[in-house]
Amino acid sequence: MQLSKAAVRRGSRGDLPVSENSNTQRGKTRTSIDVYDDGYLRVEHENYYVTCCGKSIALARTEFLILSRLVRTPGRVVTTAELWEYVWGSAKPIKTESLHVYIYRLRNKFAGCDLSIDTMINVGYRLVLKGSTSQ
Repeated sequence: MQLSKAAVRRGSRGDLPVSENSNTQRGKTRTSIDVYDDGYLRVEHENYYVTCCGKSIALARTEFLILSRLVRTPGRVVTTAELWEYVWGSAKPIKTESLHVYIYRLRNKFAGCDLSIDTMINVGYRLVLKGSTSQ
């Protein structure tokens, strides 16, 4: 479905699209921001912003895109092909070694948090909170 120009306008900050059928409350338009927040890990997808345990984590764009895709399905395996296409697109051939390097960097940056990126050999990766019981 494609929205007309009249149906989509910029938010008050100029960066968030707001549709005309958004919820309004006392004259203020509420927008839904693409954010993952479980109270421990917060990922603001549109702002490239990540916090863990209340501490800001600086990520390179590629690292952020990988994390962004993983948090969209926490606890579930994301295949290597899915990650590759999400980050680099389908035009580039898959280089698993490159993906391994970025996963290694993410693991190091989140070492102080109770967060883990599990490798499912020959399948993909999944994001898991260390205290989580999901398998």
